[in-house]
Amino acid sequence: MRCRPWRTVSLALLASLAGGALVLRARAEQPQREAQQRGLRLRLERAVWLHEATDHGATAALPSMPGAPAPGSRRLAVELSVFNPRPHPLDFTPEELRLGEGRTGTEWRSSTEVSRPFTLRPAELLFLTLSFDVPRTTAPLRLTWVRGGERTALLATRRPLGPEVEPQGWPESVEELPPGSASAGDALFHGKLACVSCHGDMASPENARVGPPLDGFPQVGATRIAGLSAAQYAYESLLNPDAFLAPECPGRTPCARPSPMPLYGEVLSAQEMADVIRYLVSPRTGE
Repeated sequence: MRCRPWRTVSLALLASLAGGALVLRARAEQPQREAQQRGLRLRLERAVWLHEATDHGATAALPSMPGAPAPGSRRLAVELSVFNPRPHPLDFTPEELRLGEGRTGTEWRSSTEVSRPFTLRPAELLFLTLSFDVPRTTAPLRLTWVRGGERTALLATRRPLGPEVEPQGWPESVEELPPGSASAGDALFHGKLACVSCHGDMASPENARVGPPLDGFPQVGATRIAGLSAAQYAYESLLNPDAFLAPECPGRTPCARPSPMPLYGEVLSAQEMADVIRYLVSPRTGE
């Protein structure tokens, strides 16, 4: 039986339209750090899983500090900027941000006690920090902005493994890691790990926002702890950010404890760890 040409064309057109719809849907589900919904423009400035000093799993029963996550939970801190480009006031409420687990449909609202709407005047810019306390889960998580009937994914993440779960055994000495690549570490620092968002560029220490600036690290890092090289100091700091706090953070203020730096030993491979450290300790022009 011969197929009529018009039928062949119709089937091809339907297949093309279906494929296009899938592409558009996939794009819509991709996280966007900046979005505009119902008049407001929102940007995800920074998101980081905090290391909680009381998060020791079942190995220790420590008192819960006021405002700390419940035992066994980890806190995701999210920094946002919200802008009103319209010529009239608009309301925004923190409850518009939700962290969800797609597998079960569970959603977490921010733990902030502020639930009333913020009214943004025309051309007003609001900076806001929200936090989400997440119990143990290995499922992918998605931060979504829900405003009216519109939804925009802002971030895809996973809850870090708890301290009671060892993703791999880390050697004591940095010299036991594989050889590192400074160029690969550069890409991680400025890309996947977004270290530059807190520490600033190593060539522009004035751009550090949260963590201590890292200019001159090959020399300065070697003076932090007696007997530790800059590479070993960087290695131990990446594994345990609270082991030693730098004496000064941006604005000549004391560095926060617990450190907001993620536990990179839970998310990096040995090769990535070696690459980041190699980049940190590599000499730079003028140093």
